[in-house]
Amino acid sequence: MKTKQLLLITSLTTALCSASSLADEGMLRDGKIGYVMTDLFWSVYQTEDASQECPRGFNDGPREQFEELFPYHEGLSVEETQLKQEIETWHPSTEPDGFEFLEVEGELSWGLNLDGEVGPNDFRHPDGTPGIDNEVYRAVGCVIGFRGPDGVEYIFQNKAIVDERYNRMMIELSGVESLDNDDAVTVTVYRGMDRLLTDATGSKVMPGGTQRVDRRWGESLIREVNARIVEGKLITEPMTDMVIPWQNLRVPSIQLIRDARLVLDLTETNATGLLAGYADVDTWYYQLIRNDSTHHLSNGQISGISLYKALRRLADAYPDSETGDNTAISTALDIKMTQVFITHPKPLGGD
Repeated sequence: MKTKQLLLITSLTTALCSASSLADEGMLRDGKIGYVMTDLFWSVYQTEDASQECPRGFNDGPREQFEELFPYHEGLSVEETQLKQEIETWHPSTEPDGFEFLEVEGELSWGLNLDGEVGPNDFRHPDGTPGIDNEVYRAVGCVIGFRGPDGVEYIFQNKAIVDERYNRMMIELSGVESLDNDDAVTVTVYRGMDRLLTDATGSKVMPGGTQRVDRRWGESLIREVNARIVEGKLITEPMTDMVIPWQNLRVPSIQLIRDARLVLDLTETNATGLLAGYADVDTWYYQLIRNDSTHHLSNGQISGISLYKALRRLADAYPDSETGDNTAISTALDIKMTQVFITHPKPLGGD
């Protein structure tokens, strides 16, 4: 019996020593390190009582607007009321809807200076940096469904990332000499295929998991961009466009971010920071209403009709060649990533 116990102790000791030796090697292997996304949501600067950013309160949602539009709806047909609003939701216009839309009025916002300029409509970063471009925040900052920690969009978007595999975005850094400072590294964006490695509760994502690159459905999502690391911060060059798998409430869709760039604080186990760029307005809007029925939008007091008009009004980039109207809107997203070992299957059609 003692011999078996001794062998068991010896085996456990050997395993622990091997794990410790592996950890000592570090997560950076052959100049490469990977990270998988665990959290992603629109950057919303919030004060405790919202008095700075939303001094006049929050916007009404579909239920409140319906009651105001149709106070005597019992005597009207479904076509004249509910279907009329549903049609407007799915085929929105920029014409006024008769409701005042409450935009963010504060001066502060998370985000980046995307255009390299400082304009009168720009925000100021809480650290004092001027010229912050984040018009998505101006549009959604006073919509309770987009505010954490209780907003429905905030809750269900991040829940989908952990619970499901569709939104499995990851990055791999290569040519890395140091995670502290490096003048030239390459960042490649992939879509992964596997579930996240979590602790026993299933809610906390752990570093050290493995992800296979999706070469079947994710090949068109791969992007490669030059970057540098400055005092532990990864700063990428802008990508022409970045397509992000975006599934909420089990409805698959995407987000299209033009001139996307990452600014992330790096450690060997985590990467946290911002993903910023210009969101395509129509893609942004149709992702929202495809993922959420009017029922779910109502729970967050999100009027798709009013919000679309605000997005189009506040759009600040990529003018249409025919109309001159801007088709994209500046944005920033809070992103959290955990270290992962990325494996590369052979490309389709390879030997």
